[in-house]
Amino acid sequence: MSRVTLRRPLPPSRNTLSDTMRFQIARPLRSAMVEGIQKGTVLTSYRHLTAATDSLQGILERNRKWSEEQKKAEPTFFSKLANIQTPQWLWIGCSDSRVPANQLMGLGPGEVFVQRNVGNLVTHKDMNAMSCLEYAVTALKVKHIIVCGHHNCGAVKGALTMPNRQQGLVNLWIQDIRDTRDRHALILKQFKGDEQVNKLAELNVLRQVFNICSSPIVQAAWEDGQHLSVHGVIYALNDGLLQELAEPITSVEDLEEYSRTKLGDLQSLSSTLLEHLNFKPEQEAALRENLERASGGFTGQ
Repeated sequence: MSRVTLRRPLPPSRNTLSDTMRFQIARPLRSAMVEGIQKGTVLTSYRHLTAATDSLQGILERNRKWSEEQKKAEPTFFSKLANIQTPQWLWIGCSDSRVPANQLMGLGPGEVFVQRNVGNLVTHKDMNAMSCLEYAVTALKVKHIIVCGHHNCGAVKGALTMPNRQQGLVNLWIQDIRDTRDRHALILKQFKGDEQVNKLAELNVLRQVFNICSSPIVQAAWEDGQHLSVHGVIYALNDGLLQELAEPITSVEDLEEYSRTKLGDLQSLSSTLLEHLNFKPEQEAALRENLERASGGFTGQ
């Protein structure tokens, strides 16, 4: 059960990011890639990439090269890393191969604790995600949690187009995204094609941020005075940039404000649109039923 206390909001105490962290989180992917190429850690052509990754032997060879280069640059790199990890960030992102956490943030091994799954979901019934969250918050004492979704997400597309009754684990897994779709159906109907997919991807991030903040793990950390900020960002595949979707949430009071401005307002807008359209009850019910049918889709694709 989520435990969000209802009390009068107090002036939020912001645990703002340092200038260095802001630079790191906003740095485009291409900058990280350029640095990697200069260091010899990133392949410079798709042809070489394919040749090096189409067999385990190629992967092992690249691993040996990487290890040697790391030790040459910093002889104590692995001995330090082996003894302790002190990441400041927990990254919760999509399993998509085009969205690698460390590279996007410009951070190295030991600096980011990572949880990835299809659709960057964090539901309270997911023991994997909750265990990761608990370990990061209570044992590692991370200071920041970042939920990162991305445009052109396959899981989001599935939530818009896959029939509810279609069998398969993926279809069951993305039900939380489908629920977000239904909550904001009238807003999503204002968009078409890729714009609709990307809008739902952003709404999904906002929902997962709420799920994290309303979890007993994070609620208890705040009650104990632990400094913990939760962020929601979206990643654009076409330019490699991360965009912040909401102000950081650092307390229960922040969460209450977030619920009103980022979740409540969207739901109110849906209700306002229904009232403005002057639907009769039976028409509204029929509309909602139609919106719940993913086949024949929201996207019109």
